[in-house]
Amino acid sequence: MRTQAARPSIRATVLRRLTEEPPEIIDEKWLNGLEEYARAELGRTKPLSRSYLLDVLSHADVPISRSLGGLPADLRHRVKFRSPREAAQSLTDLQREYEASQEAGNRIRCEDCRRAVRQAKDRLRMLLRRKNQPVAKHDERLEILQWFLVWLESPSLFSHWLKARLGRLPSEIGRPSGADV
Repeated sequence: MRTQAARPSIRATVLRRLTEEPPEIIDEKWLNGLEEYARAELGRTKPLSRSYLLDVLSHADVPISRSLGGLPADLRHRVKFRSPREAAQSLTDLQREYEASQEAGNRIRCEDCRRAVRQAKDRLRMLLRRKNQPVAKHDERLEILQWFLVWLESPSLFSHWLKARLGRLPSEIGRPSGADV
């Protein structure tokens, strides 16, 4: 019986490229070059998922161009959704930042806050497609997804809406125990 050497993963290949040729900023040209490099290294003919490549790159300390959906480092992965408590806290924190940016007339920062929530919403939707999660966790994630949608619809009303919403929910779904929202 012959054993085959394990091929490196896409993630490992991307991270290796980052150390070999670290860019100042990840832009369209660098991302296209990365995809070509990874396909050649992995012996793949099909295109690689750009969203997956960008997700891997978002965990690195290299800025990603806004044109590719990049966020400032302080907003990357700031919107949490492991639990209702984390989600409520991170969304209300971001609401305060959004409102302060709005008052200061910083439209770019407002848009960055909105993109941070949109990206978290997209990651959560991807997790919701998994078949092997417990029903209670799935229901909790569906509830948090609703919170993201409300935040995106009207960030300034989110904390008021959340207080009203939490008063109507059963404690086992979505109510962050002891959360001061």
